[in-house]
Amino acid sequence: MDKVASVLKNAGPNGDKVLDYTHFSVSFNKDARLPFFSAVNMYGKTNLLGMVHDERGSDSWYADERIITGENTLQYGNADYLHSGLAKGHLVRYYDPAWGTAEEQKIAIGDTFHYTNCCPQIPYFNGIVWNYLEDYCAARNIFQDNKITLFSGPIFNKAQYINGLLVPMNFWKILVFENAGNLKALGFLMSQEPYLDNLKTQKGPLLEILKTVKPTLTRAAIERLFQKKELLAAQIKISLIEEKTGLRFGLNDADDYKGKSQYAARTINKPLNRVLKFEEFRQQMDTFEWGTFLRGL
Repeated sequence: MDKVASVLKNAGPNGDKVLDYTHFSVSFNKDARLPFFSAVNMYGKTNLLGMVHDERGSDSWYADERIITGENTLQYGNADYLHSGLAKGHLVRYYDPAWGTAEEQKIAIGDTFHYTNCCPQIPYFNGIVWNYLEDYCAARNIFQDNKITLFSGPIFNKAQYINGLLVPMNFWKILVFENAGNLKALGFLMSQEPYLDNLKTQKGPLLEILKTVKPTLTRAAIERLFQKKELLAAQIKISLIEEKTGLRFGLNDADDYKGKSQYAARTINKPLNRVLKFEEFRQQMDTFEWGTFLRGL
C-alpha cells in the first residue's frame, strides 16, 4: 500500500492521479478504475494520419505500469473486457495526439491504447455515435482550427455495473480553439443509455458495426458531421458539464453555445483565458477545482 500511495501522490480528494502521456494527459480515479477526464493538444497541420487512416483491425491494449503494484492494477484490463460485450472507448482517440515527428506520432498513438485512457462503451455507441463526435473534432482540427485542446470524460451519476464493469451512461467533450484571436469553446454531452437494449441484442463482433464507418476525413466533413442529429442534440453549455462533473474549466465567456440553458455561468479562481501552449498544459491541469465526481454511486 505504501507503494500505491507514493505512485498516487498529488492526488485529488477522490484519489485521482494525473498521468502524462505524449501530447495528452489523463486524470485517473483508482477507486472507479476509470479515468475522470482526459485532455489532449491537437495540431492539425502535422497530423496527416488523422485525415487518412486505415480501417482498424483488432487493437492491443496495455496496463499503465505506473499504477500497478503486485496484483492490484487499479485499472480494468483485458480479462475484464474479454467477455463483457463492451467496447474499450477511447477518451483520447488514437489519432488525436499523432502530430510532431514520426517517432512522436508512433509513441502518441501507442499511448492512447493504455487502459487508463478508456471507458466501457456499448459497441454501437462507441463505433457510430461517439465516433461522429470524434471525427467532427478531428476534421475541425485538420481543416479549420489547426490547434485545439480537447477535454473528454465520463459522468458517473448514472453509472451501473454491466458484466462486472462500471459503465458510465454519459460522456462529454469540450473543444477549445481560437477564432480571429478570440478563445472559443464548444461542449457536447452524449448518452449511451438509449443503446442498452442494443447491447443485449447485438449480434456479431464490433468490427461488423465499424464497417459502416468511413475513416477518411475531408473539409466537408465538418458541416456534414455537425448536422448529424446525434451532434445537434449533444451540444450543450459548458456550465452544464461543470455542474455534472464538478470540474471548472473557466470557459463560460468563451462558450460558443447558441441555445438556451437553465444552468447559470459559474465563476472560478483561475480562468483558462487563452488556448494553452503545448508545454503549459501540464501546469494548467493543477489549476482545476476538484469536485465530487462519483455522485450517486
